[in-house]
Amino acid sequence: MSEATQFDIIEQIGQDLEQVEVSLAASFETGAEDFNALIRPLSAAGGKRLRAQLCILVALAGNSVQEERIKIAESVEMLHLATLIHDDVLDQSAIRRGESTIHTHKGNKIAILSGDYLFAKCFALVASLNSTEYLKVFTHIITCLVEGEFMQMEDVYRIDQGIDRYMTKTQKKTADFMEGCMELGGMLGGWSPEHIVQLKRYGHALGMAFQITDDIMDYRESSDTTGKPSGNDLKEGLLTYPLLSIVTDDNKDKLLADIKNLANGGDDQAIIDYVIAQGGVDNTLVVADKYCNDAYDALNQLPDFDGKVLLEMAVANLADRKV
Repeated sequence: MSEATQFDIIEQIGQDLEQVEVSLAASFETGAEDFNALIRPLSAAGGKRLRAQLCILVALAGNSVQEERIKIAESVEMLHLATLIHDDVLDQSAIRRGESTIHTHKGNKIAILSGDYLFAKCFALVASLNSTEYLKVFTHIITCLVEGEFMQMEDVYRIDQGIDRYMTKTQKKTADFMEGCMELGGMLGGWSPEHIVQLKRYGHALGMAFQITDDIMDYRESSDTTGKPSGNDLKEGLLTYPLLSIVTDDNKDKLLADIKNLANGGDDQAIIDYVIAQGGVDNTLVVADKYCNDAYDALNQLPDFDGKVLLEMAVANLADRKV
């Protein structure tokens, strides 16, 4: 793809995202000003809009209609925002996208209602396209997300959960969403069923690599770069790949005791240093690299198309993020 074509694709994605932002802002005019004031800052903070970007990019590479792209991308972002609000309640997280979470200053009830409202708006928007196929993808995404949340709640402080169960949670909470976004983009763009299989495979691998890389960041980064405090997962009893990969019969009891003691002012940095010294981050890098390679391989199974290099760059950016 030439630089000019790449610029054109990026410009069109940007134009679509601008329309998504306008539509999102309009959706937060509910008549309940308190709700509007709660949602607007969190939505405006935006995050990466990665899911919407993936959907739009793939749709643009085919034959898609802008109005449909905007509606699906907006629905994706509404669904993502709703899950973040509910996730913050479940985890009792204090910071999201650099902002105080809704439940910290309005309570759990208001936060749950806010998420529920966004779910309803999301599905109303998808239903307006009169396609049961789009609805099937969205219902699959949310089903997987809820199943993943149930598993995560069951596994708080569960140090013997094992890697396989953790990977299943990661698939349900992150990878299935990314996979769904690629499928939606393929459907919007009229891609063939065979090619949509590879698009979904790319989305799955990217999602797994994205979440596993995020696990690494909890052991390396600060709230200035991630929008949440380092070691936050440990404090909440959420045990991720770096730690689970170094658990043994000899160290699990002490590790668990130290993690639980964080609620009483224990030293999270000591745990982080121990996990790193035992090879936990290195183990995680190997797995993340494996999924990055899977993503590249899926792209190689697809014919060349405008925007393909941007999907390759998305994988490369994950690799840079790990360094």
